[in-house]
Amino acid sequence: MQKITMNITLTLKGPLLTQSSNPGELGLDLVVARKDDTFYFPATLVVGKLRQALEELKDVSQNSSKKADWFQPTLDIWLGKDSEYSSPKSKQLYFSDFELEDKNGDGSDQVEHGQVRNRIRIDEKTMAVEKGQLVMMENPFTSAASYAFTGKLYFFAPANEVDNTLKHIKTGFNWFSQVGAMKSTGFGQVEDVVFSELCKLNIPEPASTPNSCSCKERIELLIKPLHSFCLSGKPMTNNLFQSEAIISGGALIGSIAKTWSHLAGNHNEKIPNDKMRKDLRNNFSKIRITHGFPSQDGDPRPVVAPLSLVTINNTPTLYDVALLSKPCLINDAPPDFAMDWKDNQNTLKGYPWPYIRMQNWGWSPVQTELRVRTGINRETYRSKKAELFAYEQVIPKGKEWHATLDLSRIQNEKERADLLEQLKSLLKHGIISLGKTKTITEIKFKPSSKFGPDAFFKSQTKPVLNNKWVITLQTDTLMGNPEKLNETCCELELFALYKQAWDEISNGDLELVRYFARQKLSGGAFRKIIFQKKAEDYKPWLLTEAGSVFVLQAKNNTTSAEKMIGTWLNQGLPLAKGVYTYYEIDESGDLQWQQCPFLPQNGYGEIAVNIDTKQETKVLMDEMVNSNNSEIKITPINLHSLEKDN
Repeated sequence: MQKITMNITLTLKGPLLTQSSNPGELGLDLVVARKDDTFYFPATLVVGKLRQALEELKDVSQNSSKKADWFQPTLDIWLGKDSEYSSPKSKQLYFSDFELEDKNGDGSDQVEHGQVRNRIRIDEKTMAVEKGQLVMMENPFTSAASYAFTGKLYFFAPANEVDNTLKHIKTGFNWFSQVGAMKSTGFGQVEDVVFSELCKLNIPEPASTPNSCSCKERIELLIKPLHSFCLSGKPMTNNLFQSEAIISGGALIGSIAKTWSHLAGNHNEKIPNDKMRKDLRNNFSKIRITHGFPSQDGDPRPVVAPLSLVTINNTPTLYDVALLSKPCLINDAPPDFAMDWKDNQNTLKGYPWPYIRMQNWGWSPVQTELRVRTGINRETYRSKKAELFAYEQVIPKGKEWHATLDLSRIQNEKERADLLEQLKSLLKHGIISLGKTKTITEIKFKPSSKFGPDAFFKSQTKPVLNNKWVITLQTDTLMGNPEKLNETCCELELFALYKQAWDEISNGDLELVRYFARQKLSGGAFRKIIFQKKAEDYKPWLLTEAGSVFVLQAKNNTTSAEKMIGTWLNQGLPLAKGVYTYYEIDESGDLQWQQCPFLPQNGYGEIAVNIDTKQETKVLMDEMVNSNNSEIKITPINLHSLEKDN
């Protein structure tokens, strides 16, 4: 099994154009695509040209009297195929963007900046310029000059398939005649194609006798996508997909499974029958990978702030009211919760909900780019009607994503050590097919602390204030049976739902005192078909959002409750019995991944406990109410009297 990388250089003759999705200077109708001031051809354009070339060559080969027996391209496997259930199919070959080479070495790129080319359309009747049909396009590439664009090819394959795949790829590239827009007027002529720096990296076999003593239950993962990626949540429209900056554990597990199948030569969704990795195969459903949270290179993993934080009078000071038993005024001012906060210069974009992912809690701004694409009619080689769509992609430059590999569900130490060694050997050279863009991603392993990677704020399992624990969800979590909820419900029904859920999760050892939470529904046609195909009724999942806070108190045995919370901190919150019943999920862990996407194994249900905020927030407690010794004036509010007054 091998990972293949190869540099490919396309030398094009000017003029040439590939259009940017971003606006340019005022007055320009067409702008050349660039990133970081470097001109480029997008990888999707190259993939489309390669598919077109191989399809044309296949037609020629089939209709020729002298057929090339070796020429049998498997396009659906190599380059993907049409979407099914609104979900794109994976592909084996991944290309990076083709960027303009700096031959001068001084950043000049041999281009003429600021040049503009005009185009017009002629009225067929009058033979004059058609009204409103003057186009001004950016023209940095001089006519007849040569420009070299270089990109990378990546793919995973069994060793016996590599040479045949490369032979087809080279044949397809040598078939190119033009690349980019305006081909009918002579733009983008291909002068030469050069294949260089071929690198074949063998996927190592796992060690037969790993050291079981050195195998920890939790290992930190550092994740680095090599190129821009799109992990789409809920689409903004039918053809605009906005990427989330957080990489879910489910996306990572799915990419690992896809990489494994490609390396085994199966090219399907099933885990291959790999004789060298039997332990990994037998226990794959027990592996848990937490969500990848982004930070600047070298910084610790960020923490989702709790929804129990408030501000007063639009000041930056944060107060945590989770331990207050009743509503209060703070310094004679009503508290403003996160949903009342306004955007400011510190508000971060690109996350599911920005106000609980703050810079002073370890979160960093993410840079994004918009790529607009269109389907191509294979007969006319023009854009298909109603096939325009756009991806907003996260640029990973300068970022690393922190996640944790949790193997604690595998009790046998020898089996756990074997599995870890097998997984490390499989991921030696990264994973394929991350997100909608199928991005190649590197994964590094490093030992983790008892409760996960080096977090921006630490969790503490010791109880506070009369055997209480403040639990903050770090990811969206499937909690409770929503069967009795409807649009007329109020806080009493929600409290009853959460109270029962915590009672089921803790086996009756913990009681819900209060909570601060937001909820949302997740579902859609795709998830109904994939995860609820046997269910008679459509049941969207009711998720409690990240940042939600629950204050719990031990009923009897504090030691037992503390141990249980430590297990949750390591393994994520288990599903409540009511969740299994309502959503018809099999309680056997081997089948759950086929019935529900929001499992702890996929990174959902991650929590933080009694967060030590290092004086970043001011924690308010009942003994501070009406106290003359406190620097903060806290005055209780009688909500019932306010309702009567109103």
